Amino acid sequence: MYEITLGLGLVAAFFAGKKALFVGLSLGLLDDPKVEAHKKHHGMVPQVGSVLLLCGLVALAIGAALWGKATVFLPIIICAFLIGVLGIVDDRLKLSWRTRFVFLWSIVGLLLFLLPDLLIDKLVWSWGQTSDLGFIGGIGFTALCLVGLVIALNMMDGFNGGILSQGIVWLLMFANLASGDLATVFLYLAMTLLVILAFNMPSKLFMGDGGAYALGLVLGASAIMMYGAEPETPVYADTIVVWLALPTFDCLRVIFMRVLKGLSPFHPRRDHLHHLLMKTVHRHAGLAFSFLYTATAVLAALWRPEYSWLIVLAQLLVLGLTVSMTSRMAKLGTEASVVEAE
Repeated sequence: MYEITLGLGLVAAFFAGKKALFVGLSLGLLDDPKVEAHKKHHGMVPQVGSVLLLCGLVALAIGAALWGKATVFLPIIICAFLIGVLGIVDDRLKLSWRTRFVFLWSIVGLLLFLLPDLLIDKLVWSWGQTSDLGFIGGIGFTALCLVGLVIALNMMDGFNGGILSQGIVWLLMFANLASGDLATVFLYLAMTLLVILAFNMPSKLFMGDGGAYALGLVLGASAIMMYGAEPETPVYADTIVVWLALPTFDCLRVIFMRVLKGLSPFHPRRDHLHHLLMKTVHRHAGLAFSFLYTATAVLAALWRPEYSWLIVLAQLLVLGLTVSMTSRMAKLGTEASVVEAE
């Protein structure tokens, strides 16, 4: 019966994807590029990826409640559902960043209350050092990591397949590290993302804030869960950095550059790495880079986790060189356009 429940969740997600426009119209979740200047797609697209993801989460919740499968994951499902609803409300009403922050921190706080084992009270690094955070420091650090990843994934969700393809890589990796019912949960979530990806790639639907928020919390909490579970393959603090490097580093870079220019760090602009790649290389370059960058690093960390610190340095180097080259190419392209106009 558990497998049937999960199967019905996938069917519901697929059906919602097939009826994405109807669902979007019914819920008022339509992404209109005329409303926000930084968006370049053509025509209104339903932002209902959150609905498909929530179908999968509800199926998992029913399985945990009725058949006692992977009950440890239930608090994550509950809070991911809440944060997904917050994102849906944000998609409709365009909440202020202050309002979003209050609710994001509140939901993450609820998660840590429901699942105290998620608390990171010490950081074990691959080079042999351990940093003790203590109980209070651990609460703040864990909450910051979860809220930060939710924000980072939402900011990165600016091109089709981006966070979905990376999410599939992460979930398959979690399934490899986990065992039993928890491995089944990760495989099932990867299948759910594949269903969403099938509709997202041809722009039949977008994830929206609701989808990005929920996915961010699920992935962040799952990564921390793997860190605390002590699987056969060692997972160090810097191993998690390897896994989540691209959204984390690019988000920090964008925030820093916007603040440096006197701009709001949370005002949407076309200054993420995937925007640079799409502008200077190819419209699918952002997707190709993000998938290869994440998948390569994840495989390297699975192979030699004791060198996670070195992999992080390599990731920073690759990211820095890519940003530098594409920024230069974008600047030269702009200058050439100005010369032609004159």
